[in-house]
Formats: sequence, C-alpha cells, structure tokens
Amino acid sequence: MKKIIIIILTLLTLYSCEDPVPTDYVPQNYLEAALLVGQPIDDIILMRTQPINAVFDYESSLIRDAEVIITGDDQEFKLQIDATGIRGYYSNDDYRIKGNTIYNIEVIMSDGSRITGTTLTPDTVQWVRDLPQFIQYPIDTVRKESKDTLIWDGIPTPIDEGAIKSSGYWGVSVKALDTLEYGTYLDTVPNREKNRRVFRPNANPDNDWRYKELSTWGVLPSTKTPVVWNFFRWYGLHEISIYNMDNNYLKWFFQRVVQSEFDPNLSTVKGDGIGVFGSLNAIRDTFFLVKNQP
Repeated sequence: MKKIIIIILTLLTLYSCEDPVPTDYVPQNYLEAALLVGQPIDDIILMRTQPINAVFDYESSLIRDAEVIITGDDQEFKLQIDATGIRGYYSNDDYRIKGNTIYNIEVIMSDGSRITGTTLTPDTVQWVRDLPQFIQYPIDTVRKESKDTLIWDGIPTPIDEGAIKSSGYWGVSVKALDTLEYGTYLDTVPNREKNRRVFRPNANPDNDWRYKELSTWGVLPSTKTPVVWNFFRWYGLHEISIYNMDNNYLKWFFQRVVQSEFDPNLSTVKGDGIGVFGSLNAIRDTFFLVKNQP
C-alpha cells in the first residue's frame, strides 16, 4: 500500500510540474483617452495592466515610449509624453478640439504593436435656466426636498445597440472648489467662517477618504433634474458641469461609475490593447451651497 501511495504522489508531482502556474498573468495595453471640445489635446493615458494579486504601482504601469498620433479636422498631431506621467500624452499646439468632428487615434508601441480608435465629438450644450448663485442645503435633512431645478438643452449622442435605441444620456459632475473658506464668499457680510463637511446620518467612518475626492459624478437620462443632495460632500463654492458624451465615452463612464471595473467586451479601441477613445462637450457654472445650520 505504501508503494502504491508513493507512486501516485510521484505521478501527481510530475503532472503538476507541467501545468502552468495558476497565478500566471498576461498584461494588456490599456488606453484611456478623451477629447474635450474647446480644449487642447491633453491627458492621454497609456498603461500596462497589472495582476490583481499584487500591489498596484501606477508609475511602473505607465507606458512612456509609445508613438501617439491623433488626426482629424485635416490635421495631424504627434503627441509628447509628460516625463512625470501625471499629465500623460499631450499636444503642444494651440489647437482646440472642435464639435461634430471625427478624430482618430493611433498608438504605436515600441514592439510595433498598435492600438487604434475613432470618435465623433458631440454637439454643444447650453443652459435653459441660469443656475442660482446660492443654493440652500435643506434645513430638514430627513426629507431633503429640492426647489431648485437644473435645466439644459442640446442634442445628445444617439445610442443604437441593436434593437435598443435611446436619445442618449448626460454626464454630470459637481466639484467643491474650496473646502477651507466659506465666509469670504458671502455677499452680505463676508467673514472668516470656515467651511465644513456635509453631515450624513449613519455615515460609515471608513468612508472618510471620500471627502478627499472633490468631484462627484453621475449620469442622467434627461435634460432636467432637481438638485441631488447626495452629490455634495462639502458646503461652499462649487462648480457643476453637464457633459454631452459620445457612445465610446458613455460606455467607459458607465463602467467606471456604475460597475467600478473595466469590461473588455465594452472596449472601444481596436488592435493590441483595450480601453477607450471618446469625446465630450461640456458646459459649466458655479454656485454657492449654503449650510443648513451655522
């Protein structure tokens, strides 16, 4: 019996030596590129994915030796790389991205592999109703009724996924512009009163890190919405942006905001990599969020 057990263990050892290691990981090239109408070409991020069983190292994931070319509007732009990696690939030209224009991207890696993509920049967006200068956070923090409504207008990018057709979605972001000062922005009697966080009942202390994220993002299926109080983490001066997104960016947006993970099946680039090459058109305005109590 002992001899049989030894033979079985020996065979299992031999077979296991031929099997690939279960944690073997094949990295992929990842492109994250978005063109904002009216802005220069900037912040094109090219990375190499890393295994989930290791500590993520952003610096080592960046690919800095690729050739990145964007064409469109009868022009060609050969991008430069920011040595620090913070800014990614960018163009030094004074050119600004135009709306309703097709742009193409081609990424050539040092080994000759390529990533390509195409985007059609969206139409303009405009406010129908001016944003109030001051918005009062609800005194009643239980019901939180909203009397302020945001209304904008534009032609959203149509969505056509087989039999599913829609008029499209709009992206919205709210950013706290000053988490320190509060009283200096008051029109009536400016003072030195400091800003503070928005209090949330039953808030999890483990989520305090979220207050360091100054921007909150969401997506809306219409051009009208009441103020969503859960968007705010601070009182004081804020900037709100409404985005018209092409289908490429919309897919990426849903993955990042809703799924919080990337789905390779929703990649909008072709070739030797995954990722997104999309575009946006935006409007922005500022307002002051008044504290619900001193």
